[in-house]
Amino acid sequence: MMTKIYHFAIVCSMCYGIAATLSSCDSIVDYDDNYTPAEQLANTGTPVINAVYDVTDTAFVTPITQGTLNQTVVLVGQNLNQVQSVSFNTVPCDLRNVYAMSTRAIVQIPAKLSTEQQNQIVYITPQGKCSYDFLIPFPDLTITGLTCEFTNAGDSVTIQGKNFDLYDFEGGISTVTIGSQTLGVGSVTSESMKVLIPEGTPENSDLTLSWQTNGTHHTATLPFRPTQYLLFGNFDGITPNIDGPVKMAIETDDGIGASAWLNQKNLHFTGHYNAWSWNTIDLSCNMISNVPEGFADGNLDDYFFKMEVLTNANFPLTEQAGLQFCFNWGESYAWNPANGLGINTRGQWQTVTLPLAPMATKGISAPNTWQTLRITFQPHADYDADFRIANFRIVKR
Repeated sequence: MMTKIYHFAIVCSMCYGIAATLSSCDSIVDYDDNYTPAEQLANTGTPVINAVYDVTDTAFVTPITQGTLNQTVVLVGQNLNQVQSVSFNTVPCDLRNVYAMSTRAIVQIPAKLSTEQQNQIVYITPQGKCSYDFLIPFPDLTITGLTCEFTNAGDSVTIQGKNFDLYDFEGGISTVTIGSQTLGVGSVTSESMKVLIPEGTPENSDLTLSWQTNGTHHTATLPFRPTQYLLFGNFDGITPNIDGPVKMAIETDDGIGASAWLNQKNLHFTGHYNAWSWNTIDLSCNMISNVPEGFADGNLDDYFFKMEVLTNANFPLTEQAGLQFCFNWGESYAWNPANGLGINTRGQWQTVTLPLAPMATKGISAPNTWQTLRITFQPHADYDADFRIANFRIVKR
C-alpha cells in the first residue's frame, strides 16, 4: 500500500574527513508502508565486518587494511545496527561520530593510540561482538636529547624528540630513570617531555628511557652533566691566545641568574664588532684523556662535538656571528645556528650538537699530547654580542 504523508527526511552525506552530516527538509513523498530504513533494520545475529574502505571511496572499490588517526572509514558487513561500541586497538570511538545501518557503519578512527597495539577493530551490538584485523601504525618514539645536558641536580630538564605523548610516560607504562630511581614526569607534548632530576644526582650519570613498541622493549640513555668528557676541563690552567679586537673572558656563573648557573666556567663574548672583523681564540693544552671508549680507533664521522650556549635575550646568536671551529689548524667548520634561524636561549643554557669530522680534518690529538681548538669569530655584518659557550666535548653519535 502506498500513501502520501508529511515527514522529515534525514539525509546522511559523506564528505572528506566527516563521518556524517545531518540535514532535514520538509517534503511530500511517496511512502511504502512496508519499507524499513536501513538504519532501523533489526540485526539477525552477531555483527560481521567483511571489509573497510576510506569514506571517500563511495563505490567501495579499494578495501584498506590500515588507517591513520582521525581518519573516517566505512565498515561494510552485516548486523551493524544498534552499535554499542566500536574500538580500534582497544581505544573506543566517539559514538557521536558513528553512523550505523544494517550493512555498513561510518566511523572515525580515534585520535589516540593504545600501547597494547592489538591491531583490531572490535564492534559490539546487543547481539554480540566481532573483531576484524586492521592496522593502525604506531609511530616510533624518537629521542633527540636534553635541552641542556648540564642541568643541575634538583632542577627539571626537557627531553626533546617526537611522539612522547603516545607512549604514556605520565601513566608509568613508559619510564625515565636514573639508576634505580624513577623520575617524576611533568608536561608531555608530542615533541618534548619534562622530567625532574633528583637532588644529589652525581655528575656523569645517565637518564634511561624505557618503552615498548609492538611488544619489543626499547631503551635509550641520555647523559647528565658528562664532565668526564670535557676536553679542556674547567678551563683551569688554560690561557687563550687571542688575535683581533674580540672581547672574550673566561668567567664563572657570576652575572648569570641563579636559575641558569652552569657550575662550570665559560667563555663570555661581548661588545660591538664591525662587519668582517677578524677574531680568533686559540685554546691549547695537553689533550685530556677522557674521550669516549674506542675513540682512537673510530671514524670521526661517528662522533659529535658538543657544547653549551647561553645568549642574552637582547642579543640572539645568529648566522651573522660568523662562528667557526677547527682542531689543530685544519679546515674550519662554519656554524650556522639553527640552520639560519638563529638561537636565543634567553638567559638559559642550551646544549648544541655539531658534527666533529668537518672541524677535525687534521685529526684529534692522542691523549696527553698537545692540542689546539681555534674559535674564529668573524661577523658577516655589524654585530653586537653577548653570548657564552662552555663545556667543549667529544661524544659518540
